Amino acid sequence: MSEDVSAEAASVDASGRGSDIAIGVDLGGTGTRLVALDGYGDTVAQLVVPTPGAVPADAAVDFLVERVASLAGEANVRSIGIGASGPIDADGVIRNDDTLPAFTGVDLAGALAAAFGAPVAVDNDAVTAAIGEAVAGAGRPFRSVLMLTLGTGVGVAALVEGGPVRGADGVHPEAGHLSLSGRTAPCYCGRSACFEQVGSRTALQRSASALLARPSGGPQDIRTVFDRALDGDAAAAALFDDYGSGIADGLLDLLTVHRSAGVVLGGSAASYFAAYAPALLARLGEVATYSATPPVRVSELGDLGGALGAAILGSRRPDRSSWLMLGRGR
Repeated sequence: MSEDVSAEAASVDASGRGSDIAIGVDLGGTGTRLVALDGYGDTVAQLVVPTPGAVPADAAVDFLVERVASLAGEANVRSIGIGASGPIDADGVIRNDDTLPAFTGVDLAGALAAAFGAPVAVDNDAVTAAIGEAVAGAGRPFRSVLMLTLGTGVGVAALVEGGPVRGADGVHPEAGHLSLSGRTAPCYCGRSACFEQVGSRTALQRSASALLARPSGGPQDIRTVFDRALDGDAAAAALFDDYGSGIADGLLDLLTVHRSAGVVLGGSAASYFAAYAPALLARLGEVATYSATPPVRVSELGDLGGALGAAILGSRRPDRSSWLMLGRGR
């Protein structure tokens, strides 16, 4: 989610269109976004706060309980959905010491269900982003959607006929750690060329800072190089061409397997799509013999998509078969 984690909040007015709400939580490494949906599926309140770091498990649970209660106000919480960076095990427990140390190994679903008397679902944040886009965003026209979130890492989720594709053990596949041929990009996971080391915003920032000779640069370096690329700077344009080709290489592997009807790009690096779209689309067309070449769209929901999808995830359990149908004709 966005790196801007300044609080923006308003609790639900229970006197409005109904007092039952569905809560969605996008639990990010730096920031947490919560939304409340009424019975019509409209967003009636939202809140953005910093995510706690390495705190005890009970403090992590209290953090979420207090934020959900604050957002809900006097309304009745009918369901809660949480999207978090993976891995997430088959029981919905976060296993991510690097990004979410306070929440790793914690039974968030059980704790929140006990606190609010409502069903709780926890899933990978790429899945919740995909659900949000499929129901209310750029993925609406497609019966199957491949979602890429290009942020600190690369999140990947495939939705087919209303449900996410999972491994045989029920766990969400961490496709950001697929190896790309012809590239050298060592990853913390131990592999030599993971997709997320090529296609993430982190990778783009690293390249932009190197081009500007700023070893300890920040996200603003991407914007600087982006502006230069659009102004015709050859070196800046070449940087984005390489970045787009890298995303395409990862997409080609994924589309060979999933053959999705549409691709949606989200995460902070999606906002620079104009600079790398030509190279990405050209590369997809060059070597698509055994792959699909579906439309590629940029997220329409932005930072709201993950939390919105999480709210839908929670509200649709246990029947996940009709998620995509919610967005038809809207």
